[in-house]
Amino acid sequence: MKLTYALILAAAASGLASAQTTAYTTPVGYVTQAILKNSDTYVALPLHQAVAYADAASAVTGSVVTITNATPLTGSQYAGTYYLKFTSGAALGKWFPVTANDTTTITLNLNGATLSAAALDTFEVIPFWTLKTLFDPTVSTTDPTTTANAIVASTSTLPAGRRTQLLVPDMASAGTNLSSAATYYVNASIWKKANSGNTDFGTTQLWPDSYFILRHPSTVTSNTAYTISGSVDMQAFNVNLNTQAAMAQDVAVALPRPVDVTLNQLNLGNTPAFMTSTSTLPAGRRDQLLVFDNTATAQNKSSAATYYYNAGIWKLANGGNTDHGTDTIKAGTGFVIRKYQVAGGPTSFWNHTSPY
Repeated sequence: MKLTYALILAAAASGLASAQTTAYTTPVGYVTQAILKNSDTYVALPLHQAVAYADAASAVTGSVVTITNATPLTGSQYAGTYYLKFTSGAALGKWFPVTANDTTTITLNLNGATLSAAALDTFEVIPFWTLKTLFDPTVSTTDPTTTANAIVASTSTLPAGRRTQLLVPDMASAGTNLSSAATYYVNASIWKKANSGNTDFGTTQLWPDSYFILRHPSTVTSNTAYTISGSVDMQAFNVNLNTQAAMAQDVAVALPRPVDVTLNQLNLGNTPAFMTSTSTLPAGRRDQLLVFDNTATAQNKSSAATYYYNAGIWKLANGGNTDHGTDTIKAGTGFVIRKYQVAGGPTSFWNHTSPY
C-alpha cells in the first residue's frame, strides 16, 4: 500500500481551547492511499473536518449540554449533521451525534449511554464527513485515469454498470463475518444506493470510529487514490465495542490517527475493553484483532493477520509466543475487533489516547 502523510503542525499545544482560555490552531494535513483495481480496500477517516464550535459546558443535564459562551448559537445549526466530542473531564474522548440545539444548549443522542460529563468540561462540535463532502460526486468520471478522486463513476444504476462502490459495514447485526449493510456508488453526478433508484444519498454520514470499503470491480482497470485532508485529532478518542451474550461479535473499527499505530500504542491490551486470552490455543483465545492487507488484490478479503493478547504481550495466531506489539495498524485503514461472548452482552468502552 502506498501511503503518504503530510501534517502541518500549526502549534505545539495539544488540547482544544475553550472560549475562556488561550486558543491555538489545530494541526492539519492530508493522507493519501492507493485504491487498487479489481480489489477491496479498507479505508478510514484519519482526519476530521474543521471544528465548527468549541466551548466548555456550564451544565450537563441528561443528554443536554448548556454552553458557557455568552454569544448564543443559532437555532438548530448543528442538528443531524454534527457530533460533539469531549476534550476534558470524565467523558474525555467520548463523542455523540447532535440531535438538536437552540441558542444556549446542545442535545445529544446518547444511544443508551449515561453521560459522565460535567460543568467546565470542554468540548468541540465537528461536522460528520458525508459521502459528498469526502468524495465530491460531480468530479468523478467513468475513467479511473481522469477521475478527480478515488471514485470511478458508474455508467448506469444496473449492477453491470457500477464501477467504484463504497460498502458500509454492518454495525447492527449479531455475529461474525457480516455482509455490508449498504452499498453506494456515483452515477449522474450524485451518490446513489444499490437497489434504491435515483435517490440522492450524498448526505449519508460516515462515522469517525469505523471504516468503509472502496471496491473497484474488474471493470476498473487502473488504480485510483484516496486522499483525505483535514484536522488532526490530538485528544483521546472513544470507540464503543459491542458484545453478545451467546456468540462472538465482529466490530468494524478505525482510529482517527494520521500515523501508523503499533499494537502496543493501541492502549487496548490488558484493559477492560479487550479480554485477555487464557492461552495460545484457539480454545483459549478471547478477544481478537483482525487486520487486512490493502496491498493484496482481492475482493471479499479474509483477514491477513489475527492477533490476541496473552501473558502480557500481543501474539499472532499460529505465531507461538513471539511478541508482536510493534506490528502496526496503518494510518487510514480499518480493522475488526472480534469480541468474545460475555453474559449480558455489555458494551466495552475503548478510549484511545493520542500516540503523538
